[in-house]
This record gives sequence, C-alpha cells and structure tokens, in this order.
Amino acid sequence: MSQTRRRFIRTSVSAGAALFAKALGVPPKRPASTPTPEPPRQTEDVLFLRPDDSGYAAARQVYNAGILLRPNVIASCATEAGVQKALERARTENWPVAVKSGGHSFEGFSLNDDGLVVNVAPMRDLHLDPKSGLLTAGAGCRLREVNQYLLPKGRFLPSGSCATVGLAGLTLGGGYGMFARKWGLTCDHLRSFRMVDGTGAIRDSAEDPELLWAARGGGNGHFGAVTQLTLQTRPVPRAFSSWKFRAYHLDEARATALLAAWFEATTALPDDAFSAWIMNGSQVTVLLTTIGSSEDKGIVAFRRALTAQTNKATAAPVVPLTKSMPWYYGGPGPEYFKNTSAGFYRGMDDLRSALPGIFFEVFTKPGLVFQINTMGGAITHGADGAYPHRAWSYLGEAQAYWDNPFHASALRAAIGRIRDHIAKAGVTSHYANYPDLAFTDWPTAYYGAENYRRLQALKKRYDPDDHIRHPQSVRLPS
Repeated sequence: MSQTRRRFIRTSVSAGAALFAKALGVPPKRPASTPTPEPPRQTEDVLFLRPDDSGYAAARQVYNAGILLRPNVIASCATEAGVQKALERARTENWPVAVKSGGHSFEGFSLNDDGLVVNVAPMRDLHLDPKSGLLTAGAGCRLREVNQYLLPKGRFLPSGSCATVGLAGLTLGGGYGMFARKWGLTCDHLRSFRMVDGTGAIRDSAEDPELLWAARGGGNGHFGAVTQLTLQTRPVPRAFSSWKFRAYHLDEARATALLAAWFEATTALPDDAFSAWIMNGSQVTVLLTTIGSSEDKGIVAFRRALTAQTNKATAAPVVPLTKSMPWYYGGPGPEYFKNTSAGFYRGMDDLRSALPGIFFEVFTKPGLVFQINTMGGAITHGADGAYPHRAWSYLGEAQAYWDNPFHASALRAAIGRIRDHIAKAGVTSHYANYPDLAFTDWPTAYYGAENYRRLQALKKRYDPDDHIRHPQSVRLPS
C-alpha cells in the first residue's frame, strides 16, 4: 500500500558480545590465526557479493533510502541449495543473518550491519495450476510480476498495491489492501510454503502445521528463509470502480467533523468496498473503491455523505482490474520516508483523545501524513494463523516524506509525538508489516502475548542458535 499512499499525496564486536554469543550457545568466531577459507564466490546456486563487488550496491538497495546498513556479504540465492550454502557460511563465520526479498521493510529488517543477507530476489518462478487456481511462487516475486502473470489468466491474488513489494514479506506479515474486505488477507490465501531454517535444513509446512500457522501473519526473518509459497488465487473481478473526495483548508473542528462523517459512512460499506482517509497538511483526500456494484446502497450513501462534507468529488471510469491496478503501482524507489503503524481501532472513539495532537502535527509539518484504512469484512473470519488483529475495523498509519535530509529529524520527531498521542489514547495493537523501532512492547503489539509464545517455541525448534535475527525478530524463550 505504500505506493498507493504516495500517489494519494502527489495527487492532492567486543568482550560483551562474545559472552552474549556464549550464553546463546553460538560457537565463537575462529581466531585470526586460523582464518576461515574463502568460499567460492559464485556457484550455480548462489552468488556471494562483498562491498567492493560491482553488484553489491544493487543487491543491497532497499526502498527506504535512509536505511544505511552495510552487510559483510549479500548472498544472492537462485535455489534452496543456495540458501543452504549461504546459511552455512553465516554459521561458520558466526554472522547474523537477515532475509531480503523486495526490500520494503520500513525499518530495514532485510539488511544488517557486519552480517550476511540471504537475498531471495532471484527466486521468481511462477506456476498456476489452472484446475485448482493454486499459485506456486518463488520467494523473490514482486506484486507487479504476480499481477502480470495471473491477470491474463483470469486469476487474481488479493494483496497490496505497491508494484515492487515482495510477495513473501507481505504475506508473512499479513498482507492487506483494497480487496481484503472481500476475500481476506494475503496470508489467508497461503496453503503451504518451503523454507530453509536456521540450522540449514529444508522444511515444508506440510510436515508441521504449526509452521503454516506462524506464516499466516507471524512476520518474516525469525527462524528461516522462505523459498517458495503456494497460495490460493481468486477469479478476477469483472470491474473496478473508484472515487476521490477532497477537502481543503481544514482546521481542527472541520477535520474532526469530516473524520466522524467518514467513520460513520464506512460502517454501511459492503465487503466489496475499501476506503482510506488521508490527511496531508490541511487537506484530506478520501478514497473509495469497489469491485461490486457502484449502486450498492452503502456505496451510494457513502458518496452522498462525503460529497456533502468535501470540496471536490471525482469518479474514475469503471475499468477492468487489469487497467486499474497500475494506477496504484507508483514508482520504483528508493525514497526517504518514515512510515509506522498508528494502531488498530474499532471506531473514532478509540482515537478521539489523540486527534487534537495528531491534527496539530500534520497541519504544521509539511511532508507529514496521517492515514486510516478500512479493515473488517472477510478479514474478521480469515484462516487460522498468527495474525491477531481480526476484530479491529480500522488501521492507522503515520507517515513522513522528505527530499532534503535537513528535514528528516523534525519529521521523525513529529512521528514520535503522534506515536505518543496514540499510545496515551490507549491504542496498543499494531501491524507487524508497519514496524517501528520505538515500540517498546512490540511482541504483544504485533502478535499478542499468547501468539508470541507460540512463535518463540518455533524459534527454539528451527533456529535454536538465533542465527536469523533483526532488531524485532522473535526472541528465543528465556
């Protein structure tokens, strides 16, 4: 969804470390007197790239231009055997491992400093079973490629809209978008997957149902590198309709009234529909889409209510999904931004006490955006999995974008104040795919306490030496 948001906006090593490794049971690095032999630079399965290599910069690139982490080695893996070789090297060198696919982790969890990155981007094979509608996809596939492959075949995978987002990371964290209310999250469509775990063993979720449970919303980069996913696709919707409503020169009172009207209007929307409320400066843009009838009574009532509350309403032509999806693809990146979950809500009352502070920040800090998206619908009764937020009807986001690094610190500080306002309002549940390093109780916020304990048990089983890790990866049990 990140590119959708941008289009909306445009249109409107020490002794202590050694002791820590020993406590985890991780073998120490070999002493300098017995250096590890340099492995082959390239095989048919994997290419090991070091910082001085010509392909390193391209392999290291992530969507957030402000992420400056610099791994020792990036292992570009073409096969599962390549992933195994990469993890074997990391274990030999006692390096931490991060897993990279599309590189869209907002906090850079797909990179690390002084470690090894398993880059699965080369693994991009796609196969559709025409009888069952099952899609088997390599872990490096991007959403644009999935759409380009499926849509001409009359099939579709509900997911986000940003063209370059990796399918694996999106699915493992949940995966919502304009079609989730109709069909559920992307992770709800996951039927099986394969991965190489932290010990280097190849695992298939068919052998352990708990792994499939974890992959449905339990996040990425915890205890294995996913190599292949099998997902159930849907028939392509016959048509896509969309409207935009814009309000200008808002103050706090009018913004509050508009948001209240939006919350009220969304309650009658059919599951075919999606809406987002996007506040940028003193302007608000409301998006409404549907893959159902544009004359549904909930759609008509929504359009009437928002037209009365805004300055400008526009409707796009009704088009096939093959034509409408590229509208929301956006550019390839990278760009400078800070994007974080602003919490899940049941309605406006959950957020009301935070609104004055949020509105003040957005009004006074150019480049700052506050957005709320509709959830609910089919999301509420999705597949059994680690995603814990099905009861919530709305998801908020705090975003900041800048071109000049001079503006970064002020915008990051404003995001922090918005985070504080939301926390003081009692909002504590957050979306794992929109992480923030400042979330103190992130395990509970992302997964819930009970689910997190189940994920920890899997961590102990499949990565007992904690090789695969990032700042908010699942920790080994105490």
